[in-house]
Amino acid sequence: MDAFSKRIRVIIVLLAAYVLVYFHRTMTGVMKPEIDYYSGYYGVNAELLLAIMSSAYFYGYAASQFFTGPLIDYYGVKRIGSIMLTMLGVGTVLMSVPSPNTLVAGRLLIGISASVVFLSYMRSAALSFKISYQGRLSSYALFAGSISTIAATYPLRLMLNSIGLSSTYIILALLAFTLALLTYLTSSDIGGKKKDSSFLKQASLIGSIARNPHSWGVGIASVASYGLGLAYQSTWGQIHLSKVFLLGKEDVSIYLMVLAMVFAVSCIPTGYLSDKFKRRKPFLIAATIASAAAWILMYLSSISRDRNILLVALTFLGVSQGLHIIAPTMAKEYYDPKISGTSVAFFNIVLFTGIAVLQSVLSMIDPTVSVIINILIAFIGILASTILAKETYLYEKIV
Repeated sequence: MDAFSKRIRVIIVLLAAYVLVYFHRTMTGVMKPEIDYYSGYYGVNAELLLAIMSSAYFYGYAASQFFTGPLIDYYGVKRIGSIMLTMLGVGTVLMSVPSPNTLVAGRLLIGISASVVFLSYMRSAALSFKISYQGRLSSYALFAGSISTIAATYPLRLMLNSIGLSSTYIILALLAFTLALLTYLTSSDIGGKKKDSSFLKQASLIGSIARNPHSWGVGIASVASYGLGLAYQSTWGQIHLSKVFLLGKEDVSIYLMVLAMVFAVSCIPTGYLSDKFKRRKPFLIAATIASAAAWILMYLSSISRDRNILLVALTFLGVSQGLHIIAPTMAKEYYDPKISGTSVAFFNIVLFTGIAVLQSVLSMIDPTVSVIINILIAFIGILASTILAKETYLYEKIV
């Protein structure tokens, strides 16, 4: 098999793993009826359990970036990717035993291990393909994730109604173990470990990246676009749609599916156009502007109870998420491709810490107040993308 075929093969495996990770990321929003049942059985607050479960993934995901990115750059995708995907399977098995403790612990373990997939994908893309393909390669990953998000809405509800929560998680665990084996077999990346280097030296690069305003600008802009949309979809959107618009669980899953479908449709054109026009920053600014428009419309629909305005708001929110897909590319293009795992890891620390905080807070307060907070965050994102983020296409790389 030639070298190009090998590169494509590992990209396909990692894309499949990203579909699985993305499914885990967003499925809790549709699981609320099951969470309500187990909360009642064990005598705990249902909304608190939903908030803790949802945010546990993102806190674990964000925290693991500190070591997962440097580990991948130092030891390679072959070893670290396969080990952490195996851990993902273990966490999924834990969630198949539904009690408040196992649901939260399993969700946390899934978040910690899931971080390896996108970092592995972005490192493999940076090392194996030219810059003129990086935008669309990033869009392929987010497109695959958005298709998974669609599956984690109404189709997931049908699956839960049919086979139940435990069987659903067992199937997901088997997929994780299979992808762990395939990652080990297909990847040839054993990292950049050298005699004169050390893992601690590799990990210390996060500090250098954290001192760069560009990294913060891209991260904050992503929180204000993708982050706001994902927090809504995976946690408090269920509460907002049911309390404000009085929608049943099936209708809620369909409305959330609209958001996911728009995201999916807008991913590929964004990546292709950013490569074609050799510009990244205008798309990032557009993502934050679309997010601000979406949340303003969401507020108008909430006070008027107008479902038509709600659909327009969800459409703008999906477009915002689709436009943001060049953000991780901008995060790594600023630096040497050999530290792609570490540079994207810092980007993820900012993004997923933001999502975790949003999920923890917004699901516990009045939904209309949450919408107002999101409007303010979206405008902060516009400033961050305009002032702090740099154009990175063919930018001179730094370490």
